[in-house]
This record gives sequence, structure tokens and C-alpha cells, in this order.
Amino acid sequence: MNIEDTINRFTNENGFSWGINTVMDSLRPGAIYSLSCSGGMFEIIHWDENNEFPKPTPQEIRDEYIRQQTIAECLHYFKPIKEKRGFIWDTMRKLQMGLFNK
Repeated sequence: MNIEDTINRFTNENGFSWGINTVMDSLRPGAIYSLSCSGGMFEIIHWDENNEFPKPTPQEIRDEYIRQQTIAECLHYFKPIKEKRGFIWDTMRKLQMGLFNK
């Protein structure tokens, strides 16, 4: 799943929502599993035999977790910049239209 698809799929009214559930849903949509976490590594302790795809490796899980964390951090960092840029463009548009002269 590319970055834009990831953001669109896991964004709700509270913004981009991520965690181990979204990581697993991104890697293996609809899979039934149980996880354990130790030392920063996730390990699958149960993988339903009816799952369509093979279970992801601990490294795949960790990599996707870090990718989604990075997406969340970038969105958080750039949000104020995007809001300020919108304000600046809106103000410039109003100045050009002469809306502040009335």
C-alpha cells in the first residue's frame, strides 16, 4: 500500500490513526491472528490457517510499524505549516480582490 492509500485508509475524524492493528491490516487485510511483543519486535503467536496470505515476518511487521509511525510524524509536523500557508494564500487572495479596502 502506498503512502497516500495508507493515509486515506487509516484516517478518521481524529486524523491519521495508526498502531499495530493498522499495521497488520495494511500487511494482511482481514487476517485472524494473535501477537506478542518483546524488545520492540512483534511476533505472531497464532495465525489462522484460513488466512489468505502467509503470516508476515517480525521484520515486515516492524518495518510497516516504523513506516506508519513516520507517516504520522510527518503529518503532525506539516499540519501547522499547511494551515499557515492556507492563511497566507487566503490573505493574499483577499488583498488582490480588494476585500480589505472596504
